[in-house]
Amino acid sequence: MMKKFIEKQYFKGLSKKVDGDIVQEIQQRYKIILQENQSWIVDKPTELNIIFTSMVLSTFQTLKDRSIKDWESIIRYSLVEHSQEKQRFFMKLFLRLDPTPFKRIVNISKWKQVNHYGDQHFQYDILTDTDRNYHFHIKKCFFFDFFRSHDALEMMPLFCSLDNIWGDLLKNPKYGVRFERPQLLSKGDPHCSFQFENLRHKSLH
Repeated sequence: MMKKFIEKQYFKGLSKKVDGDIVQEIQQRYKIILQENQSWIVDKPTELNIIFTSMVLSTFQTLKDRSIKDWESIIRYSLVEHSQEKQRFFMKLFLRLDPTPFKRIVNISKWKQVNHYGDQHFQYDILTDTDRNYHFHIKKCFFFDFFRSHDALEMMPLFCSLDNIWGDLLKNPKYGVRFERPQLLSKGDPHCSFQFENLRHKSLH
């Protein structure tokens, strides 16, 4: 059921940017890519992540084959912009109502490490985990490895931008949490660095 929902949402957004015949071609290629890459699935999180990467890869390859120059904006809309306002609405709600937003953000991050990413295709190194700071590195990333294996690393900045859906909200100091990613695998760094700072820590004492 989740697979069908993900596919429906993505292709719904895609259909607003390209003609129906292109969408059909992308869908057909997506099914082939998804089938050919089943060996990547070693845990529950990868079952869903392979759907996203296969949809995006099929879109990228099809648009490039058709020499469509604005392929990046098309994929960005389908993957990110099409649904970001709905996601931000719930994130804003959490941040406004929760008296300890830093703790909630950290707990969400830890939950996603287990349920969205897993430890088979992702490798984490937690550097700091206190009520003031939460810093960790991602040394191995499924998305990076998948697109690199398909000569499509151009996709990584788009996948990294998924974190901006909620990360950009934290630029507002009223939420009391600072979020930064000074290093990214997609930029050639040795790891992705995630840094969360509790701006309300001093007021807790």
